[in-house]
Amino acid sequence: MDDPAIPEGPGNLAWRAAAALPLPRSSPRGVHIRIRKMIPAGAGLGGGSSDAAATLVGLRRMWRLDLSDRDLEAVAATIGADVPFFLCGGTALLTGTGTVVEPLEDLGGYEILLVVPGVPLSTREVYAAASASLTPALKISKMADFKPTLKGNLVEEVETWVRAGNDLEPYARSLCPRIGAIKDRLVAAGAAAAAMTGSGSAVFGVFRAPAAIERAHAEARATGFRAMRCVPLRREEYRRRVG
Repeated sequence: MDDPAIPEGPGNLAWRAAAALPLPRSSPRGVHIRIRKMIPAGAGLGGGSSDAAATLVGLRRMWRLDLSDRDLEAVAATIGADVPFFLCGGTALLTGTGTVVEPLEDLGGYEILLVVPGVPLSTREVYAAASASLTPALKISKMADFKPTLKGNLVEEVETWVRAGNDLEPYARSLCPRIGAIKDRLVAAGAAAAAMTGSGSAVFGVFRAPAAIERAHAEARATGFRAMRCVPLRREEYRRRVG
C-alpha cells in the first residue's frame, strides 16, 4: 500500500477479499498485492471496496477458481456493502444494504465534477455522529417509486435524486463544514444537481453544459481544492478494464 493512511494486512479490504476466497487446488496458491491509490482516501468514493472487487476478479482468474459471477457476488457481499456494485459497474440501482445490485441503462450526455475538500472522513466517525434514523419510512416508500419512472428519463430522474440529498450529509458537515460551501458553489456555477458522495467528504456536481463545468473546475482549483472532471464509465468498458 503506497498510502500510509490506509491499513495493510487484515485491516485492508483487498486482503479480506483474498482471504474470503477458497484456495486453489494447484499452484499458485498465494498472491502478492500492491495497491497504488489513484483517488483520495476518506472521501466517500468506495476506493477500498473497488480494490476488494478487483482482487476477487483477479484472483478468480489467477487461481483458476470455479466460481460463477453469482458466487463472486455472494463473497463480495460478506466483505462490504459497496463491493458487489464494483463487480457490476456502470449505472445501477442499489437496494437492501447496498448489496442488491440492479444494472440500469448507461448514462451519457453530462459530466461530473468531483471536488475534495482535503478533510478525510471515515465512515465510522460519520455514522457515529448520526443521531437520527437515516432511512425514515417516507423515504423508503419514495424509493419504491424510483424504478418505474426510469424509462427514457434516467438522467432527469438521477438529478432529482441527487437534489434530494444524502442523509449522511448533515453529520459529515458537522465534521467538515466545507462540504456545504462546496455544494453551494457547484450549484451556483451551473450544476444541475450536487451532493456529497457516500459518507463524505467529497462533493460532486452533475453538469450538462461544458462551459459551466469548466468555470466550476477553475473556481474549485483556484480555491485550493482538489477537483477532477469525470464522465460516467459505461458498463461494457468498465468490465473490460476490470477483466
